[in-house]
Amino acid sequence: GTLGELSPKPHPWLYAETCRVGLGIDFADRNSVIGIEDSGAGVCSIRLAGFPTIGFAGGNIIESGTRELCCHYCQTFADVLKIIK
Repeated sequence: GTLGELSPKPHPWLYAETCRVGLGIDFADRNSVIGIEDSGAGVCSIRLAGFPTIGFAGGNIIESGTRELCCHYCQTFADVLKIIK
């Protein structure tokens, strides 16, 4: 199966392992990573993995009640770029 099938959102494993193994970033440096998601389950997953989260419009973040878990909420990719620069 895929990684998402092994531990589906909102389980934090996928994001934590991608950071550690895929990107080579130690958990102690987790604040150098920002997760971007458009789904409530994704926001929960990123936050449970210990990373700050940017919510992105178009998904179900508002409807799922997870907007308050996001450090920012953006309507466009241009808005995201302003934050991460």
